[in-house]
Amino acid sequence: KKEEVKTQISGFNGLSLMYETGPGTGEYQESKSSTWPEEGYIFNENLSACENGGKLSWNEEKKAVILNSFGSDACYVYFDAYIIPVINSVSTSNITNDSITLTVNATNGNNPITTYYYSSNNGSNYIESTSNTYTFNNLEMGTEYNFSVYVRDSLGYESEPYTLSETTDDTPPTLADVCRETGSNTLACHVATQYTTDGENGLYYHDADLVNGAGDNSYRYSGANPNNYVCFGSDGSTCPSDNLYRIIGVFGSEVKLIKLTSYGKYVWDSGRSNTWSSSDIRNTLNTTFLNSLSSTWQNKIATHAFKVGGMISSNGYYNGAQTVYNYEVGSNSSSTTDSMKIGLMYVSDYYYGATNTYWTYPGYSNSGSSYDYRVAKSSNWLAGLNEWSISRISDISNRAFLVDSTGYVNSSGVGGGNAVRASFYLESSTEYVSGSGTKSDPILIQ
Repeated sequence: KKEEVKTQISGFNGLSLMYETGPGTGEYQESKSSTWPEEGYIFNENLSACENGGKLSWNEEKKAVILNSFGSDACYVYFDAYIIPVINSVSTSNITNDSITLTVNATNGNNPITTYYYSSNNGSNYIESTSNTYTFNNLEMGTEYNFSVYVRDSLGYESEPYTLSETTDDTPPTLADVCRETGSNTLACHVATQYTTDGENGLYYHDADLVNGAGDNSYRYSGANPNNYVCFGSDGSTCPSDNLYRIIGVFGSEVKLIKLTSYGKYVWDSGRSNTWSSSDIRNTLNTTFLNSLSSTWQNKIATHAFKVGGMISSNGYYNGAQTVYNYEVGSNSSSTTDSMKIGLMYVSDYYYGATNTYWTYPGYSNSGSSYDYRVAKSSNWLAGLNEWSISRISDISNRAFLVDSTGYVNSSGVGGGNAVRASFYLESSTEYVSGSGTKSDPILIQ
């Protein structure tokens, strides 16, 4: 009895290789090739046969035909033309600073596509998916990625890899983006997510693209009467008028408030010095006023480094909002700061409180009220009082900037008395509870 012999028959003299002339033709032509086809053909087990009863099978791992035979045999090996899947294109979309979405457009071959393979590192490793769309997350901001994609059909035949490069956005995510992603319920997130387009809901997003904006990525309320009322210092079902504050804006993750009404009429400093850190009004706000609040409410106020170097008079009076901002707290400002809980509004806070139409107007003009912020009074929710700002006039030792009740920006000797409205930043953990922000339905926090 002869033992069964398994022979790989590549180059076997009794072998005839029969290749289909085209997909689905059913016509075959003998090939003179001495190697097995690597692509474009599939082994036809039904037609392949041997004259003396040998059995032929395809070994996918070796990419070769195996003959199971008891001796020599003459065999005919048939290969059908096979169409592998083809990737026509791969498009990118939803590009953010840490994610890119790939969408594959591919055509089936003889059999349907079942699996998609995605790589973000030029094919070093792949992620398997059954979808023609895949989003890579947790990518580095402003980084180029070399993607590679291929597909596999129901018989395991694979397309050629498709490669492309794409770069993530180099713009940091906005606070609103982060808030929506995390579902945070902080007051800062509540305000930021109210923003839709500049001016809607009274909000402007001061990114680098906002014309004449601060460029500090803040969200600021502007206009005649935005819905930015907050009840602070009271848990009553109806908010007492003395506890009504308004939101100047969101800066980083902190919300800045200003008292609706004046705390009283105070001199800046009885010694007539305009150095904020030693002024009487700083002491009054951070002792008398602060201590009028319970410890619970005091703890909601952040200790913040206020810019207190001020600016020269002409920079504050005779320029538009953006220039004033830069000299007061922005790129051209003094490095002098004072870390404290309670301060006053900046001059630039007042400028940006007006509708954006007026942001190029100076605070004061010798040409008359129609050329300066007096014309903006009815369009600026911060206007209405003769009140101090926190900024000193740095070129005159005894004067500080004042917002006049008629709407323009002026100065006053620090020994004189003017209205004071406490302004401060809330801790970033402060949560929104309820309220639409109107005066009758102010925002409640905890």
